Amino acid sequence: MSWSLYRWIWQLESPVHVGMAPAGSINRCRLYVPARVFWGAITAELARQKAAAQFPDYQQIGNEIKNCVRFTYLYPAEKSGDLWHAWLPQYECGSGLVWRREDDSQQECLPDWDFRMRLLHTRPGTAIDPLSATAEEGSLRETECMNTFWREMDGRASSPVGLVGYVFLKKTDSSSSADLKLPDDLQSLHTLFVGGDTRYGLGKLRRVGKLDVASNIFGQLVELRGEEPVVRSARVLAHASDAPSGMRGSREALRGWDDGKQETAGTDGEPLWVPGSVARDGAARFRMDRDGIWHMKDEDTSKSPANGGTET
Repeated sequence: MSWSLYRWIWQLESPVHVGMAPAGSINRCRLYVPARVFWGAITAELARQKAAAQFPDYQQIGNEIKNCVRFTYLYPAEKSGDLWHAWLPQYECGSGLVWRREDDSQQECLPDWDFRMRLLHTRPGTAIDPLSATAEEGSLRETECMNTFWREMDGRASSPVGLVGYVFLKKTDSSSSADLKLPDDLQSLHTLFVGGDTRYGLGKLRRVGKLDVASNIFGQLVELRGEEPVVRSARVLAHASDAPSGMRGSREALRGWDDGKQETAGTDGEPLWVPGSVARDGAARFRMDRDGIWHMKDEDTSKSPANGGTET
């Protein structure tokens, strides 16, 4: 069994909110789009396209996509000329979480606080009491969103915000099913809605260009033969479990809903390493599961390749 790999780019046409644990009255937003969130958005869109006049079969389409496709996390990207460059997280000694643009590893990094200032803005909101038509007491809140344009350090708006990620497609002898025609179905998607409050105008994305054949993900080596794709990296760019000993970064519990049941991502409910966490001893091999979570395949302390590449 083998996989093909593509890179794709989406541009924000409305603010995007991908929620995480709140802080007081602030509904916080992640600075990336997890693979599972993107899988949900694509499942919804394709299921509606295939349904014709019937009720969409979300479960069947979602399961078929999980069997044939792996999504990476999508990271914020900045346009430079005709190219889009993703900003990637990394934990560094003495600095904590910082962000670097993928096209220049020597470029000065941005501390997490400054990066959030460049990317996010907040939207105030409150609940209205239907009896008095006034703001309900204690309901005032703010919701963080990824903005549609980057904000310069002096407050000026600059280039548009994009999201860059990768898609692994399983190579099979025949089409995945009578309903899905991959990768044509993915190529047909030009608009998606991701994250929260999409019915209130948030989360609209427009795809930029086509799916481009790729040989690595964000410069990290990939292995395309096997039951699941494998990534060689010293830095995890997704939530990761079973990570090598001596990781540096942060961990968090990740829970979600699946078919009406609450589930915990990862292995045995253990907290997962968050994107940007780094192995002290060099690159390790991680397999990608159906939700985009990375699991260490086996110990490998070889150095990460400088320019990336593909093993097939």
